[in-house]
Amino acid sequence: MGDIVRSQCRLPRELNDWLIERAKQETRSKNAQLVVELRTRRAELEDEAVCRGCASDAPASPTSRQEEVSERD
Repeated sequence: MGDIVRSQCRLPRELNDWLIERAKQETRSKNAQLVVELRTRRAELEDEAVCRGCASDAPASPTSRQEEVSERD
């Protein structure tokens, strides 16, 4: 358990009930389901960040390119 941190958190009852139900559906403990849900959300956020990064690396719009060409002429 060297890389595991023991934690205690408070959840709203409806979120706790949802988590328990999800854990039953997936045949996991509530704790294991919480880890899965958090990892899933973290991956989603990381993917969104990568997508935002890709959008800023995207080539300029055709209008912007046309303006660049016009400025050179």
